[in-house]
Amino acid sequence: MSEKLIDCTKFCGIMNRAIRISGGAAGFARQHNISVQAVRDTQNLRGFSPEVVAALGLAMVLRYPLASDATKLATPQDVQEKLNNFIREQETQRKAAQVFGIHESHLSNIQNGLRGFNPVLSILGFGLPVRRFRLKKVEANG
Repeated sequence: MSEKLIDCTKFCGIMNRAIRISGGAAGFARQHNISVQAVRDTQNLRGFSPEVVAALGLAMVLRYPLASDATKLATPQDVQEKLNNFIREQETQRKAAQVFGIHESHLSNIQNGLRGFNPVLSILGFGLPVRRFRLKKVEANG
């Protein structure tokens, strides 16, 4: 968990500086070939446009705070691993689903990435997901 993550406050600083340097939202949108509305919505925190995030050289990621220490964030893979271990400890998916208070097909959908982790987070020791940003990985050519 040593990856460098940027919180929403720092993201806004990076975005606002880039918009200011571009001469405003319209200039930033033209420069990156994205809609002005997407830039304004992101700037006003109505949503985070993937195009605006990418234009800043960032990628949005979800992380899960540990219930025991909210400053420590787990990756979705960490949550998935803990979920799989929990199900193994319960011996069957049906028993695990009963502990979570959900139907076993719902639990199966969570395991298969078709539904979010929210129904199982508290029992597994995680808080609700938080949005963070990381630098996009640069792909090397050749």
